[in-house]
Amino acid sequence: MKIAPDSTKPVCRRCGTCCRKSGPALHTQDLALFEGPGALALSMIVTLRAGELCFDQPKGRLLPLQTEVLKLRGGGANADRVSGGTGWACALLTQPGNECALYDRRPVECRVLSCQDTEAIAAMYEVDRLTRADLLPKGHGLLAVMAEHDALVPPARIAPLAAALRAGGQDALDAQDELTRMALTDRAFRAGLTERANIEPEYHEFFLGRDAGALFAAAGLSLRPDARTGLRVQADPLSAPVATPLPTNLEF
Repeated sequence: MKIAPDSTKPVCRRCGTCCRKSGPALHTQDLALFEGPGALALSMIVTLRAGELCFDQPKGRLLPLQTEVLKLRGGGANADRVSGGTGWACALLTQPGNECALYDRRPVECRVLSCQDTEAIAAMYEVDRLTRADLLPKGHGLLAVMAEHDALVPPARIAPLAAALRAGGQDALDAQDELTRMALTDRAFRAGLTERANIEPEYHEFFLGRDAGALFAAAGLSLRPDARTGLRVQADPLSAPVATPLPTNLEF
């Protein structure tokens, strides 16, 4: 960040630091990004669903999302090199030169973010967030599919089930069964998108959010092949629960 001549207002020097901490969450002001020439593809968007545990930067603690959030995905072919090995650079950050592929039309969070003064982005943190329904035509056939998936694979159930699994006893067996059903259901929905709706896997994280494996890993669980059920859920003794920061470019 640098100070503009004859001004006390900080000006972004486009160092790319915030971009290396993943993509921004999207708001209704960003709807224009999905319209007209150069429109963003839905494959660029990851849905974080209501109930997912995320680190709330302003509040400084892990909290379940009250509503879903859409964000630009991290990653890309050069993500590890750009981000210093974390793999979480915004997919729109290009090298060399710390260039944003969408700079002139960048999302509103990117426009208001100042690494020296976070007041503006904190004020809009939970306001007017985009949802999947905002980007699909009213009555779109997949809206019902998405709602059914949310009901059958609810992120809010994962943390309490993970705790029950670790506690042992009959509750652990019941939790393992429910988690296994969720994982198999999630896998079936994703296969259905590909096989029946001809939607390629790169779009699945928009329509259905992160897959069960990613959500379970965030709760310290792992999925293993099982000859009887196809999948088995177990507590990973080497993994501590890790929640998704949201957004990762906001610091206090």
